Amino acid sequence: MAATAHSVSAVAPREMSESADEEHPVILVGESGRFEGLVTFHGSAQVDGEIEGEIVCRGTLRLGETARVSGVIEVDELIVAGSLKGEATARKRIELTATARVQATLRTPRLALAEGCLMEGRCETGPASDDA
Repeated sequence: MAATAHSVSAVAPREMSESADEEHPVILVGESGRFEGLVTFHGSAQVDGEIEGEIVCRGTLRLGETARVSGVIEVDELIVAGSLKGEATARKRIELTATARVQATLRTPRLALAEGCLMEGRCETGPASDDA
């Protein structure tokens, strides 16, 4: 089932937000889901489906192995196990796992690349700026 929208703010209900931590992130888009537009949220979240647009978050975003994201990402921490095309800025760190497939410009103070990941694009690393 595909969802098309201009903007969505993922503020989880109280019972979901209590369990939305590093080990139990909220699933933004499931494996067979698709979303177009702007997604904003606080906390930890995971994408297993397809997003085309912009993702802005104060927290950690994990792109699962089946994720396909195309667009612009701005987060505190980004972990990529799926496919990413576009631009990603992380205020703390970006990690590409062995299954990551990335065609993007990455900006972050810390970048971790696992053996086997594919990265095509530009990387800008170094101290975090005050603007981020």
